[in-house]
Amino acid sequence: MTAILHMIYCFLLGVIASFKDLWLVGFDSVLSPADSLLASIGTGSLSVPVIADQYAWLLGATGMSQAIAIIAGAMGVRFLLQSVPFVRWGS
Repeated sequence: MTAILHMIYCFLLGVIASFKDLWLVGFDSVLSPADSLLASIGTGSLSVPVIADQYAWLLGATGMSQAIAIIAGAMGVRFLLQSVPFVRWGS
């Protein structure tokens, strides 16, 4: 009796796994046009220019890199908070 129950259990696990695979194939087919569109966009202009060693050392010695990071973080938080509905932009 336990062998039959175990066989039914394994069959049900296989059916659930096939539904999971079917879901992944469907989701992948939905996202494939977006993937091909993003793959066709050139990424050459998205590269960040490298800062020269002398300037990087000066920024690190004066603490300017930390200050820029703090200001950028504050601007990001302000943008996120102003994105909340019913909050006036520009305040």
